[in-house]
Amino acid sequence: MQCEPIIERAEQAQFTIPATRMMRVLAYVHLRNIHGSTGAGRVARQITEQLAKRSNMEVRILADRNDASRILPLVGKPWTDYSYHLFAADTSKQQARWLALNSPAAERFWPQTDIVYCAGESYVPVVKSRLVVTAHDAAYFEEGAHKRDQAYWRQRWKWQILFRKLESRADMIHTVSNFSAERLVHFFPKLANRVRVVPNAVTPCFFEAQSQEGINYLKEMNLLGRRYILVPGGLHYRKNAELILQAAPRVLKHDSKVILVIAGHCQPIYSQKTQEISNRVLLTGFVDDVALHALYGHASVVWYPSRYEGFGLPVLEAMASGAPVVASRASSIPEIAGDAALLAEPNDPMDHVGILVALLDQPELCSELIQSGQARASQFTWAQSAAKLSHCFDEIL
Repeated sequence: MQCEPIIERAEQAQFTIPATRMMRVLAYVHLRNIHGSTGAGRVARQITEQLAKRSNMEVRILADRNDASRILPLVGKPWTDYSYHLFAADTSKQQARWLALNSPAAERFWPQTDIVYCAGESYVPVVKSRLVVTAHDAAYFEEGAHKRDQAYWRQRWKWQILFRKLESRADMIHTVSNFSAERLVHFFPKLANRVRVVPNAVTPCFFEAQSQEGINYLKEMNLLGRRYILVPGGLHYRKNAELILQAAPRVLKHDSKVILVIAGHCQPIYSQKTQEISNRVLLTGFVDDVALHALYGHASVVWYPSRYEGFGLPVLEAMASGAPVVASRASSIPEIAGDAALLAEPNDPMDHVGILVALLDQPELCSELIQSGQARASQFTWAQSAAKLSHCFDEIL
C-alpha cells in the first residue's frame, strides 16, 4: 500500500495497518506544551502516546532538560515511564542553534535512531536518520488568517526560516488535513512529494460519560440546567472574535434565557468588548479537559466560527461530547465536519445568527446533529492516526 503525497480524505481514514518492522523513533516534543494543552500541544501529546504504544516502535523523547524536570511530575504516566535524551539549552535557543548551525545532529543523542519525529513545527538536523516534521497549517503565510501586527511579522519571519530549512532537509512533512497539505504545497512547492496527510483525532475522554467532577464544575459556574451557547478557543482575531461580537447580541436578544459562554484564553481587547454586549456573557478562561467535556456536553449549541483552521479539533471534540455544532465554512472545517455540522459564511454575522437561532428553536434539528456528529467523531481515533503515521514512517526508511 502506497502512502500517497496527499492521502485520502479524512472521512476515509479508518483502516488497519499491519506492523512491519521495529522502528526506533526519537520524538522531539516541546514538553512545556503538553500540560494544560490545547490545539497543537494536545496533538503532540496524543500522537506521541499512541506511537509509543505500537508494537513496531521503540519511541524515545528528545526534550529540554528544564522542561522535563518541571512538566513530567505534572503529567505523570505514561510520560514518566518514557526514555529521554535531554539537552541543556532552553528549547528556543536549541531550536535557533539547530537552524543556524545544523548541529548537534540527532544521532548525537541516540545513534541508533531511524526516524527523528518533530511533533510540531520544528527542525532537528540528522545524518543518516529520516526527519519527519508535523506542520499543522500555513496560517502565517495566508491573507486574513492573522492580524498583521508586530507579533505576526516576527512569527512569520521565524516560520519562513524554518520552512525553507525543511524544504531542503525534511524527508517527510506530516500535516493534518488535505486543506493544509494543499496550502503548504502552494507556499512551498518543493515539499509537494514529501507531504503526507494523517488527520488529528479526538482525545478519548470526550467520548466518555460526564464525570461528577465535570458536573461539579458546571454547578460552580452556575451553568448546570441552563441554556448556553459555548464558544471554545477563546476570543482572538483568527477565531473570528469580531464576528462573534457582532452576532452574539442578536442571538441573546432572540432568546432571553440563553447565555454565551466563551472558554479559553481571550485577547484583552476582545475581553473588554464582551462587557459592552450583555451581562449574559461568561468568560471561563482556560479549562481542563474534564471541565471542557462538561461544557461541550451540556451546551445547547457549540459555536466555532473560526476564520482559519488547519484542522479544527473543537469541532470533533464537541461532536464526540454530544453537542450540535455551528462552524464557519472556511479552511479545513468543511473537510473535517462533513455533513455533521451546520456551516455559515465566515464573514457574514447574520448567517451565523440565523443558524444559531434555528438550532435554539428546533430541538429536533439539534438531535439530528448530535447523532450525526457522534458518528462523525467516532471515525477519528488517535490509534488509527498513529497506525497511518507509522506506515508513512516505514515507507521512507
